[in-house]
Parts: sequence; structure tokens; C-alpha cells
Amino acid sequence: MEGYSKLAHLMATQHEFAIFRRFRALNIKSLLYLQADIAHDEAKLIELASRDSRYGDGESQMKDWWTLSQGNEKHGTEQWDKVLEIRDKLEKYNDSIIKQTYLARLENPRRYDIEFLRSWLQRPGMGSFPLLGIDGNSWNVEYEDDLVAVKARTAPDMFSTWFMETLVPAYHYFIGEKFKKPIDEQASEGIYHYNESVLNATLSTLTTVVASVLPICSVLVQYFVQSNSLRLGLIVIFSALFSLALALMTSARKVEIFAATSAFAAVNVVFLTNNNSCSSASG
Repeated sequence: MEGYSKLAHLMATQHEFAIFRRFRALNIKSLLYLQADIAHDEAKLIELASRDSRYGDGESQMKDWWTLSQGNEKHGTEQWDKVLEIRDKLEKYNDSIIKQTYLARLENPRRYDIEFLRSWLQRPGMGSFPLLGIDGNSWNVEYEDDLVAVKARTAPDMFSTWFMETLVPAYHYFIGEKFKKPIDEQASEGIYHYNESVLNATLSTLTTVVASVLPICSVLVQYFVQSNSLRLGLIVIFSALFSLALALMTSARKVEIFAATSAFAAVNVVFLTNNNSCSSASG
């Protein structure tokens, strides 16, 4: 399997690598040309309507479709023919706008996937430069902002992105490669598969552990600190860490982060108050 067949097989079996050019500038230019063409036709139609209104039953043409479609003796159906011509162009124009709107909503590919695809295209034993024409440059760095992924892998938060793009490759490089075998497919030579559900479960576990440990650490550290001013400082630090963890490790909205951080700080303040009360009672 070589050439386009090899690249197509990779993209069909590994969906995250189905990455293509948007041709954003060309698409927009095409829309501009269509718009200009229709604008000229619109001006011409206004001119024809004004001309026909001054001849014979021109007033009837403005009020009755049948009369308009039948034309007049002098100019025939020129005005109605222009309407039909514009209708066809509008259909193409509107269809292009709808498609561009949909295309704009498609996700950009992840940088990690783009870099891997570039590597695959160039490395012997993988792509080995399967495309020799100018289209083989479609994934070059200069076109990176003009690429679209048919089925992009999206991470819900920054921590998930770091986990998938940094931690997992590092694990594979140092440990996983020694135990796993590459996918036994011609186009996928050198590609290793990790179960996505297992990765998501691991990621969820790490997030849960961090969410559980932060409040406990905050209370535990305060327990061994005697100075109230130092305790207040620790509450500020741990609250900041808690909000940072929420921002990086979850997809929570800002208002949810504010609410959770306020609750976290309130728990710490209650602990501080109760601890002071106990100290006063002991004294």
C-alpha cells in the first residue's frame, strides 16, 4: 500500500489524523466573487424593472407574476430571465455561506496530532513521503492555522491536554514502548494504541485525588501552625491553589469556581475559628 491509499488508510483507521486544509482564504474569496456577481445582477434587474415599467403594461408587471413572466413585445422576458438567473446564483451563494458557517465550527486539530502526522509523512517505515505533488505540503507549518480536523480529539481542560500530550507520550517513551506492540497495519506501522477509556479513568482518578487532598492538606497544615496570621496566610495560599486546580483540571465556569473557592475558604475559616475557641477554652 503506497501513496494516497496509504495516507487514506491511516486517516480512516486513526480518525484524529484525518486533517485537511480549510482553504479559508480561497473560500472567502469565492464568496466575495459570488457576492459581486449577484450585486451586479441586482443592479441590472433594477435597471430592467425601471425600463419595463415605462413600457406598455409595465405597471401590471410590478403587481402580477404572470404578466412579468410573459414579458412584453419590445423587450420580451429579459427581466424575468434575469430573475431566474439571479435565483440560481443565490442558491449557490446561500449554500456556500451555510457550508462556510459549518466549516468554521469544526475544531482545529491538536498540535500533537499535527506534529505526529508530519513525522509520519516523512519517516521511513511510516509514510515515507507518500505524496510527491505540491499537495504533500498541505500540512506544513505555514498552513497550521488553516487546518481542520474531521474528528478532533478535544480535551475538556488544560490538565487533560497536558496529560494526553505530555505525560502519556513520556510514559510511552520510558515504559510503555517496552511492553506494548505497535498496531499491526501497513499504514499504522510505528503507531501504538492506548485504550482511551483507561486513560480517561486514570485522568479522572488523578483529578479526584487532587480535589480530595487539597482540603485535607490545608486543614492539616493549619493544625500544626500556632500563629493566626500565618494561618490566614495559608488559607489565602490554599484557596488560590484550589481555584487554580479547578481552573486547570475541570471545565467549571468562572461562577462555579468562585462559589467552590468561597466554600473552600469558608471551611478553612471555620476550622481556624473553632481551633481558636478550643485554644481559649484550654487556656
